[in-house]
Amino acid sequence: MGITRRVFMVSGVAMGGGLLLGVGGVTAHLLTHNRLDVQRDAHTDQDSSLVNLWIRITPDNQVIVINPHTDMGQGSSTGLLQIIADELDAQWSQMHIETAPATPAYSNGKVIEGFVRENVGPPEWANVLMENGFYRVGDLMNLQVTGGSSAIRYTGWQAMRKAAAAARQMLIEAASLELDVPTNSLVTEDGYVVHSSSGKKLSYGELASRAASLDSPAGVSLKEPENYRLIGQSMPRVDVPKKVIANADYSIDAAVPDMQFAAVVSSNTIGAQVKSIENSAEIALSRGVSDVLVLPGGVAVVADNPWRAETAVRRLNFTTEPHANDSLSTQSILEMQREALAEELSVASEAGKPADEKSTVSAEYVVPYLAHATLEPMNATVWQEDGKLHVHCGVQNPLLARATVAKHAGLDLDDVVLHPHQMGGGFGRRVGFSVSGDEPLNWLIQAVRISLDSGKPVKTTWSREADIRSDVYRPMVVAQFDGALDDKGKPYLWRLRSYGKEMNIKAVKPPYRVPNMSVSFADKPHPVPIGFWRSVEHSQHGFFVESFIDELADAAKVDPLEYRLSLLDEESPAAHTLRAVARMSGWRHGVDKQGRAMGVALVHSFGSTVAQVVEASMTPSGPRAHHVWCAVDCGTAVNPQAVEAQVQGAVNFALSAALYGKCDIKDGSVVQSNFHDYRIVGFAQAPRIEVKLLELGSPMGGVGEIGVPPLAPALCNALFSIDGQRRRSLPLLS
Repeated sequence: MGITRRVFMVSGVAMGGGLLLGVGGVTAHLLTHNRLDVQRDAHTDQDSSLVNLWIRITPDNQVIVINPHTDMGQGSSTGLLQIIADELDAQWSQMHIETAPATPAYSNGKVIEGFVRENVGPPEWANVLMENGFYRVGDLMNLQVTGGSSAIRYTGWQAMRKAAAAARQMLIEAASLELDVPTNSLVTEDGYVVHSSSGKKLSYGELASRAASLDSPAGVSLKEPENYRLIGQSMPRVDVPKKVIANADYSIDAAVPDMQFAAVVSSNTIGAQVKSIENSAEIALSRGVSDVLVLPGGVAVVADNPWRAETAVRRLNFTTEPHANDSLSTQSILEMQREALAEELSVASEAGKPADEKSTVSAEYVVPYLAHATLEPMNATVWQEDGKLHVHCGVQNPLLARATVAKHAGLDLDDVVLHPHQMGGGFGRRVGFSVSGDEPLNWLIQAVRISLDSGKPVKTTWSREADIRSDVYRPMVVAQFDGALDDKGKPYLWRLRSYGKEMNIKAVKPPYRVPNMSVSFADKPHPVPIGFWRSVEHSQHGFFVESFIDELADAAKVDPLEYRLSLLDEESPAAHTLRAVARMSGWRHGVDKQGRAMGVALVHSFGSTVAQVVEASMTPSGPRAHHVWCAVDCGTAVNPQAVEAQVQGAVNFALSAALYGKCDIKDGSVVQSNFHDYRIVGFAQAPRIEVKLLELGSPMGGVGEIGVPPLAPALCNALFSIDGQRRRSLPLLS
């Protein structure tokens, strides 16, 4: 069903009676929701025309893409431009990208729709209902999110590509009216509509206004891969030049007139509130200090420069209210999780008769709490002007951030102006919501409170210590496995018990054939705030599953790569990916003359399959990863160079966590505080990384997170080949 303004007006009358073609009023509202009209109502730039969703064309023939995702270094902006330029038949030099304003008109319900379609797959007749319904859900949830590797595979590939193709058709129709020729006599090339027989041509800029007055076509034809000009090409990233010359626009660079600076220290115990400040009068007399404030979860000092604020806040002496977490420790949490796993559990998935089978191989794995430690620490600049509260910040969900500010400031959404910026790293820290109910925007709420309570324009910047000790963490998880082999060495039993509610069953279940399987979990909360961390559940369960399948392979006395292949369909993407990484690495099982060994892991996440082989050794200072090979099946790689860069970065990100990453809890507080005790891999420890993108005809998958999950298990499996010791807990080095 094509949605036009005419259909919208006609259905308005029908909805008054509660019916539209026999469909109920709510359904009619969803069927007739016109997102393009919503964006046009929000569009105030009179010098250009919004031809279709997200696509503006200026009179001087420039194409501006309004991007509902924010940039945190993943390079998705370039990929979105490639998709639209290709389908629109525009020149690369015409293309520009702008971050969408934080308004409901640019909520990206396509992200929700993409995840639901991937996991549920509604019937074709429900397409329009689903699409518009998720736009409305996006509005209601204030969803303008960047995360889940969704920018390219959902918004770009499933929505913007179709919008560009529709815009191209609308431009052809406009040219047909202008030239009084049939549409089938017109073609598009390099930003022009050309009349084939006469050679007359009109630029997109000349046609944009008339095209925008037309109804968007109900159905469009998308280009076949053999006709792509830009999709699949390694294009220079549009965000890099400004970063190279240090001219990129981050929120930490924001400045407003009469701005003051705030520094924050969190309360001593996780979750506790500050009761009183003992020396506030003394600190208030310090040079440049104007305010000493009690905040939700901490204290702050406002001063005339950042250093004075930071040195002053560290000298504050304060007490906190008694809290249940006062005696919390890593050990007590570990014991709590083990006790919970001994109780009745929630079943996530079950096949065969796993309860009737006895296990012969058992293992317990533990991963710690992990901080995000983004390069750019949490920061926001807040001030009031003309009755509005303004906020400069870099977030993964600008619309939700705006709504959060409004809520905590006691204002209507229209009274908050949010100025979104690109981010120096996100990894889930700046996403704005959490399935656990914990508040990842705690830093933003504090920044708003500081500005309002002080009555000043204030830039609040968390120190690295505040950031690591007040994060929403990747959860600490205990996982317990039982398995058994048949007389041919194949697994016939797989039982998993893990702590914490499992939201993504695809992350928890192994991809291998096992007739009797049970996956269950303790549906209980964490005493420590938790949030999304790069690759989410796959980061821990990739380690668990790929470590345990290696243990079963060892019990069967079979090469671990061949063992995995024997449990997969021979022509499956997973099997092809495993065979590809074996060829890349020259796979060998065992230790070579240099004392090096290889380990392998395979994880399907975010619609993509990645197999990694890690070559490692044991050195006097501990484990060392020398070489990592990555075979990647992500469907169409819009910008291959950017995909490779994301996988390479993810490998080093994951290696940092595998070797060093942990947040210990002692007396209710996080022990680690900065990069001296929350280490990351440096150049000297970084391995050589090779990435191969496979062309298997698979659907479009994500790429920003997929390189993380296989690294830790592949590394630990390699180390087992060297010394016969199973590494069942991370990190490998304390």
